[in-house]
Amino acid sequence: MLDDLLNASGLPRREAIALLEAASGLRREALIAHGSDPTPSEVQALFERMVAQRRLGVPIAYLTGFREFYGRSFWVSPATLIPRIETELLIDTVIDLTRAAERPLRLADLGTGSGCIGITLALEIRSAEITATDRSAAALQVARNNAAFLGAAPKTRFFEGSWFDALPRDRVKYHGLISNPPYVSAGDPHLSRGDLRFEPKAALSPAATGDGTTAQSDGLSDIAILATGAPEWLETGGFLLVEHGSEQQAAVIELFRQAGLTRVRGLVDDQSLPRAVIGFRAS
Repeated sequence: MLDDLLNASGLPRREAIALLEAASGLRREALIAHGSDPTPSEVQALFERMVAQRRLGVPIAYLTGFREFYGRSFWVSPATLIPRIETELLIDTVIDLTRAAERPLRLADLGTGSGCIGITLALEIRSAEITATDRSAAALQVARNNAAFLGAAPKTRFFEGSWFDALPRDRVKYHGLISNPPYVSAGDPHLSRGDLRFEPKAALSPAATGDGTTAQSDGLSDIAILATGAPEWLETGGFLLVEHGSEQQAAVIELFRQAGLTRVRGLVDDQSLPRAVIGFRAS
C-alpha cells in the first residue's frame, strides 16, 4: 500500500510524499485519498530507489527534477544550482525598481543556471526583455527548457560564456544586470554539508580564472568581475544587483563603490540577513 511505503521509507513524511508523488505521478491529494490502494511494482521499485538515494544525501530537487521558485516549478539538474527562497529577494527588488516602466527593459541574468531569475523576471515584468548567460552548456539547456515550459521563450535569449564575455557583441547596453554568482569562500565547511555536496561546485564557489590563476579565497572574485565590468554595459542610471553571502555585504559594497557605481546599498532577505547589494551607473 502507498501508506506502507511512506511509513517504511524512514524519511520525514514531507520528503517521502514528494518522492512518492514523483515516482507515482500522483498529486499529494490523490496519494492521501488512495493511501490503502495496492502499489504498482514499478512505482514501488522507483520509490525505493529514490529513497535510497535520498538517504545518501541526494537533494530532493535532483530526485524529483523540480524546485519551486516564485510560485513556479523549475526543472533542475546536477548541472544547476537548486533555486532557493533567499534569491527571490532579487526578483522583488527588480520588480519594485521597474514597476512604472513603460519602455522595453533590457535586463541580463548573468550566470543563469536553471534560468529561475531571468525567466521569472520575463514573466513578472511585462516590458522585460531578458538576456541570460552561463558558462555551462548543460545549465543553459535546462534554462532553455524552463523558458519553453513556462512560456518565457519569446522574451528570453541565451548565450554561453563567462560573465560579460558571453554577452552579444552588438554592444547593446542594459537597464539592469542581475546575478546570483558563485560566492562561497574556498574551504567553507558548508560546501561539504547538505545539498551543497551535490550541487555544481563552479556555481557555488569561484573557480580558477581563465588565465590559470586561482580565485580569491574570500569568494568575491566573480563579484569583483561583475562590479568592475558593469559600468561599460549599463545604460546611464542602470543598475547592478548581485546576491552574496550573509557576511560579505560590507566587502561587496566596497567593490561596487570602487567600480564607480553610485547609490550603492545593501539589502536584507526575509530572515533579515544581508543578502544582496545594488548600485547604479552614474548619469
